Amino acid sequence: MFRKDELASLKLQKDLLVLQSEANRLLIMSDCQRLRSPENWLRGMQTQAQAHPWGAAALAAIAGLVAVRTARRPGSVWRGVGNLSKLAVKAYSLWRLFRRNKA
Repeated sequence: MFRKDELASLKLQKDLLVLQSEANRLLIMSDCQRLRSPENWLRGMQTQAQAHPWGAAALAAIAGLVAVRTARRPGSVWRGVGNLSKLAVKAYSLWRLFRRNKA
């Protein structure tokens, strides 16, 4: 049904696909290891903080405020998260307002 050269060509294509699959698997494994490493996340946060210093300062201040409020009243973690989300909404609306005025 198939000639010898066609079978050889199909075998080469199959081997190539197997090698590509193995290379993709190794790339995905390395990406997963990189994403799991805490150093990668810290490096990303440092890069973002350097690119947006005012935003990082605002987030740090809000996180500190929530941490202090939560530490004063044990058991109020969810209340602190709720307060943080309210502050985030207000900060986002302010950011949109200032960004609109810039343009």
